[in-house]
Amino acid sequence: MSHLFSMRVSTLLVICGVSYLLTAGQTIHACFASVRQDGRPHWLCVWYEAMLAVHLLFVCTVSNSVMENQGIVLLWLHPVLLRVEPLLWANVLTATLGGVCAFRLRRPWMAAESVLLACCTPPVIDAMGEGSSLLLIVDVSFFTARVPATLALDIRDSKTSVSRLSVIDALDALPEGVMWMNERCEVLFMNDAMRASLTRLGLSTDLADAHGLWERLEGQAREVAVDQLLVDVDNEMTCLFVRDRAVLRRTPCERVMAFDVTEEVAINARLESVNRLLEAANEELRASMMQVRKVAEAEAIMRMKSRVHDTIGSRLSILHRFLEDDRDDPESLERKTGLLNGIVDDLAETDLPAASAGLESIRSAFSLVGVEVRIVGELPADERRVDVRICRGPGGAAALSVTNDGCVPEEIVEGTGIPGMRRIAAAVGASFDVSAGPPFSVEVVLPASEDGTVSEAWAGALGSEDQAFTSETQDERGRA
Repeated sequence: MSHLFSMRVSTLLVICGVSYLLTAGQTIHACFASVRQDGRPHWLCVWYEAMLAVHLLFVCTVSNSVMENQGIVLLWLHPVLLRVEPLLWANVLTATLGGVCAFRLRRPWMAAESVLLACCTPPVIDAMGEGSSLLLIVDVSFFTARVPATLALDIRDSKTSVSRLSVIDALDALPEGVMWMNERCEVLFMNDAMRASLTRLGLSTDLADAHGLWERLEGQAREVAVDQLLVDVDNEMTCLFVRDRAVLRRTPCERVMAFDVTEEVAINARLESVNRLLEAANEELRASMMQVRKVAEAEAIMRMKSRVHDTIGSRLSILHRFLEDDRDDPESLERKTGLLNGIVDDLAETDLPAASAGLESIRSAFSLVGVEVRIVGELPADERRVDVRICRGPGGAAALSVTNDGCVPEEIVEGTGIPGMRRIAAAVGASFDVSAGPPFSVEVVLPASEDGTVSEAWAGALGSEDQAFTSETQDERGRA
């Protein structure tokens, strides 16, 4: 290596300065390679790039030593001085790593680097003689082009590829808080969101010690579950803290995450309010249904009372007449049996019979006691209206009248029949009047409409002739 001492000082000064900068740049490139995650033989490439940085350090040392030592190439390391020439044998290892990387990565141009590094070993340098100075210039020139190019690629890849540095940046950008602690409660990593949440809670964000952090969070939580805490960070934010076990860099650790659940908590509060309102509405609905049920039961009772009075009551009266007679002939017994069976059948029916069927039942019952009920005309279409005599009144009004030429009562005592008839008349907008007479009469008048006609429900009941039910007794005329 003595031929290097014939080089100019200015040339050696330039080589020393450039190689120093290249060493720094190659070291940065080796750091980028150590955090890159691109599927290549990772640590092999990292070792190769690190050895290139060592090679450039030797170039810087050789050029500097040639300028200062005047014939002896030395590396000054406190507190000893080492000869650089034996250290250059490390270039053999670097050249070998370069050849392996060229083969594994299928990059033939890396073979040129391996050849250049192999030429920088002591035997080759001694064999080149005066050409060793040219080798030094070529070596520095090559890496002057290589190192800036690799740094430019590193900068480009750092913006698009996934690396350990980019993963850390991504974790810092997460809106959720993340923190890892080892078994000694030393914080291995904490992103910005977790640090901000702990700061707003007034807790320490010291990376050296996190003892009792979870217990302090429990003290401020409003809801506590297994490894879960719901904490009001302030009046504007609610966080859900969750902890579990994880492995980070082959180290068992505890992971704590903080999720912003402010909107979810607000939605749940609104849902609870709506549920309370729905429960109150359901209670009111149940109370209304109970009231409707009571009203329906009352209406059913009224219908039953009306039915008993209109149909079953008449049969019971006729049965009473039969029982007052002393007749025990077969014909009389047969009539009594038929009347009793009819009463039982009527009581067994749950649905109200049709008006025509009820009228026929009444006619049949009276026929058993010798009273002939003669029916002229047809019942109206509206079954709510039952009449004995229908005629046209003054102004086109419809009039219904029932008279009894029997004994006149001294006092009218209303049971269930007259109130029922009064209720039915009021339902259709008619007037209702009861007169003791003589004769005893019940009169219902339905006013005509504005055009002088009666309603459609009554129109079918009115014809050119009056419709009437006339009863004649065969044995006792005049009894009510």
